[in-house]
Amino acid sequence: MLLTLVLTSTLWQAPQPHQRSLAPDVVEAIDNNYLYAEKDSWKQLRPKLLAERQATVASLDRQLASLNDGDLRIVTSEQMKTMQAETAGHERGIGLVDFAVTVEPATDEAKVVTALVDSPAFQSGLLPGDVIVAVNGRPTRGLIHEEVLSLLRGDARTLRLMIRRNGKQLQIAVPKRAWNEPDVVFHRIEGHPHLGYLAIHLFTPEAGNKVREAVTQLAANEVTGCIVDLRNNPGGYLDAMAVAGSAFTKEALGWKVRRNGTREAIDSKAAPSTKMRLVVLVNEGTASAAEELAAALRDTTGAPLVGRKTYGRGQIQTYVKLNDTAGVVIPAANIESPHGFHFNGRTGLSPDVVVSMPAAANAKEGDAIYRAGLALLTHG
Repeated sequence: MLLTLVLTSTLWQAPQPHQRSLAPDVVEAIDNNYLYAEKDSWKQLRPKLLAERQATVASLDRQLASLNDGDLRIVTSEQMKTMQAETAGHERGIGLVDFAVTVEPATDEAKVVTALVDSPAFQSGLLPGDVIVAVNGRPTRGLIHEEVLSLLRGDARTLRLMIRRNGKQLQIAVPKRAWNEPDVVFHRIEGHPHLGYLAIHLFTPEAGNKVREAVTQLAANEVTGCIVDLRNNPGGYLDAMAVAGSAFTKEALGWKVRRNGTREAIDSKAAPSTKMRLVVLVNEGTASAAEELAAALRDTTGAPLVGRKTYGRGQIQTYVKLNDTAGVVIPAANIESPHGFHFNGRTGLSPDVVVSMPAAANAKEGDAIYRAGLALLTHG
């Protein structure tokens, strides 16, 4: 299902006289769940929201933007359904799903976290960190996250994106076409019968079990060492990540840390499929749940990370339904690696082996990062 501009226009409709303002419910949801509810910035904004008598979804969302937290936002129920469908891998559009694009609070600019591997956006050359200046001539500066996503999910057969990269502007045409890249890909490496390759492109609900099945099949074919490719994976379901990690280790894969300091282990009850030597490939498009798996495999199995520094988004969002038409997405917990490393706030994971690549290089096999990972796995 594509999100059309018609839905965006509904954000600006004033509430009817009989409708109750959303503001008190938004405040209550944030008070109860928000990771940073104790900060002065929220305490100062809180009474302003409660004073809103004619609040719309968009007006509340714009006020929340003053907190400079791009992960705190209000969405319509239809937008939430689309987000869930994208995370499940059922709606992919051009490959820029909800959490693959962010609006930077400090600059009001829309930036690419990563395009999904082999999507139209990926194949057209869109790179992590690209600033989306305009979509089909419509400037994006100052738009809220849902408005940017609405443009990217529009009905045009070709999206003409004006991009800023390294201070220079260029136009990229992205066709709307059907594509179906699997969320998990694996095979034995040609010329290396005891080595395997496993790429996880998105943590859909089924991805964890697919990883376990892949590892079982590789092990049955006498594979004893594996490249785990997490490049250009923007994240997805944390539970699926835990199941995937359980294929390699029985230890906890990290911790959820609430604002009161309570810590909850991230793990799966499934037993490890097998013990393998691992090398994990990462880049600046490795984010969220993918970063946590990379950190977990390094902490629990000693797997080296090869590539470039990851995105730096170690946070869990929760969705609170406000009514039948809207809800609020709230950062509710930080994620830490098993050894307590906190990679949120664009901190990212620094690889053990740094590999520089040309800006236009992609995540396919044969590139410098893959070759470095294979050499490390082969020779140690």
